[in-house]
Amino acid sequence: MNSEDRDTAAQWDDFAAEYYAMQQADSLPLASSVEQWLSAQKILPAAQVLDLGSGAGRFSPMLAQHAQQLTITDISGEMLDFAQLELHRQGLTATTVQLPWDEFYRQPRHQYDVIFAHMAPFLQVDDFPRLAALLTPTGVFVLSRIVSRTDAIFDQFLAAFPTLRVDYVVESPDILQQWQTKGRQDGWSQRHTQLTFDYSEEIDRDFLHDELAPLLTVSQQNDLVVMLDRIFQRRATIMTHKTLTLGIVAFTLTGGHFRL
Repeated sequence: MNSEDRDTAAQWDDFAAEYYAMQQADSLPLASSVEQWLSAQKILPAAQVLDLGSGAGRFSPMLAQHAQQLTITDISGEMLDFAQLELHRQGLTATTVQLPWDEFYRQPRHQYDVIFAHMAPFLQVDDFPRLAALLTPTGVFVLSRIVSRTDAIFDQFLAAFPTLRVDYVVESPDILQQWQTKGRQDGWSQRHTQLTFDYSEEIDRDFLHDELAPLLTVSQQNDLVVMLDRIFQRRATIMTHKTLTLGIVAFTLTGGHFRL
């Protein structure tokens, strides 16, 4: 790894335990819903499967259940440890490779029937040739991304204090659409779907205050308190309604692969 990659790995290592805890607390059936679509599309089961940028293994057990051999790779060793923990809990195994993407694709060729990547901010649309080189001739690259998210309570604060958008990711379909456009230009056939989850979640007034106040000016902090008082009306917690939409695209290169 170069120095930039080492810094990135260290940042994800430091965040891994917190990230895994959030993953464990999240009850949304993302993995099982993705599994249903991949199975319906006959993408899974498959022989050789790569979980590219596996993180803490949210999708790794699902993929392992449908693979003869699963490989998980990530820049963060701590994230991979949590992914292996998830696999071990379900009696599953996977080969682990800790490398940044720009080193992983340069390794001696091992071809996969399915490459699965969720979010994967390290990937760029210009990576299609590298992905093609890692796939078998009939292989499939599956990219999933959160394309929209709403929160009936939190969105009110983002609207009232637009500067907060700098500190919080606001998902949009733009990146997935860029992949689809580039894929069509490069000759990849595509299958796609969107999965939307509606759910309710408890939100804590003090937590929300402590989370947002340091990101605001003194004047805005006063406005924040007024807004919290109005919304929570002396209650410590209230329920908020949320939606999350996951976009999934399965790319297959028509007419054979081009090589690096």
